[in-house]
Amino acid sequence: MNLQGDFEGSFLTSILQLLCDEQNTGILQVRCGGKECKVIFNGGTIIYAQCSQKNHRLGALLSRDGVITEEQLNDALSLTGTGKDAIGKILLEKGYISLKILKEYNQKQVEEILYSILFWKKGKFEYKDAPMRFEGMVITQLNPMKVILEASRRIDEMSVLTQTIASDDIVFRNVDKKSKLEEFAFSTTEQRILNLVDEVKTVRDIIETSRYDEFTVYKTLYTLVSAGLIEKSGKKSETDAGLDFNFILSIYTDILKIISRTLAARSGERTNFLIRQGKENLPPAQAKVLQDFNLSSQAGVNRKAVVTACRKSGGDKSRQCLLLIDGFNGLCHHLLARTILLTDSNHVYDMIREIDKVLEYVTKYPRSSVEKNKIISDMKNVLNDTIKQVRFTPGKAKSAGFLSLFIKK
Repeated sequence: MNLQGDFEGSFLTSILQLLCDEQNTGILQVRCGGKECKVIFNGGTIIYAQCSQKNHRLGALLSRDGVITEEQLNDALSLTGTGKDAIGKILLEKGYISLKILKEYNQKQVEEILYSILFWKKGKFEYKDAPMRFEGMVITQLNPMKVILEASRRIDEMSVLTQTIASDDIVFRNVDKKSKLEEFAFSTTEQRILNLVDEVKTVRDIIETSRYDEFTVYKTLYTLVSAGLIEKSGKKSETDAGLDFNFILSIYTDILKIISRTLAARSGERTNFLIRQGKENLPPAQAKVLQDFNLSSQAGVNRKAVVTACRKSGGDKSRQCLLLIDGFNGLCHHLLARTILLTDSNHVYDMIREIDKVLEYVTKYPRSSVEKNKIISDMKNVLNDTIKQVRFTPGKAKSAGFLSLFIKK
């Protein structure tokens, strides 16, 4: 069976139900804007799912719930580019998690992805029957009907939650009531989300920083509001200045973390020094907008620092965004040049492959803009220069394979 087309409203639940009833084996791909998920069926049962959204990745879930540390996650991520092993297998082999935990969170990952896509209001889908090979895979077995029923319950509940939290641009603040804090029995999720309420982060910032899904964050904030522990802030959110800046910050933070992991493996504590040195080598205007950006800071902190610095630079919002992109590109160019000197060509090429995957996400971003085009074209030029440097650096030359496509003829 092959199916494809557009979906809207609850039509996606009908597709899942059909594949369940027909006991199909194959892959369902679902797209909504820049988001993409794959759901694998075996005999009408859902056994695996993967999603482009970072908060649905296995490592992010384990780190979010405190099962592994950020250091353990980064250690495992640094090894995913050296072979074909999935991060779950790497975490298991290094003793960071048990097989029981891996199976539990593999199922949790699949469930959260499914609940997420059933919240999508419209998009495109494609299903193809295909034989599956499961050797060496840790799989789950989910009945699609149970998932559909739970998703329907969440959708109904979300309509109630949005009456109190009408937009993800809302900013909340803590209510100073010590007696209430002492009376309230916090769950781990409630405590983590309460700690993120700081009169700066929007609901969207909290979703991205916490790594919880939208429903969980809305429900938890609703509970905290109902308990009188938080309230809407009178402060206006920086949506007007934050949307484009958030996107730019998210993309370049991902790219810089990729570079930083490679540098950390080769230079240890010198990474922070190299980043500071890179900022100092930028033109003054670019250096100023990045002066308070810190790779280890939370997203909300960096957003506030960058937005403030960009506003001080003058000009309209578009000019500020372009200045910020130039600054990040210059910093990436400097760090990549240093990486070539500190590591071998194989690690450099692995790093470029990872960065190119981030640029693929930018390409799929639905909104067309000068900023989006500039990120893609300028970073491609940076990667092109890096490949040329590797090719012409003594002792570094190696066939670049598909990376040669970056080279301008």
